[in-house]
Amino acid sequence: YYPGRAHMAPKLRVFIDYFCHKAILPSQQSPLR
Repeated sequence: YYPGRAHMAPKLRVFIDYFCHKAILPSQQSPLR
């Protein structure tokens, strides 16, 4: 997460959150598969 993301546009914040989660989830779900 970036410190200044709170000052970004709401859509951009959602995109960053989605991108971060999408990058983190596969690492946690890999063992489950």
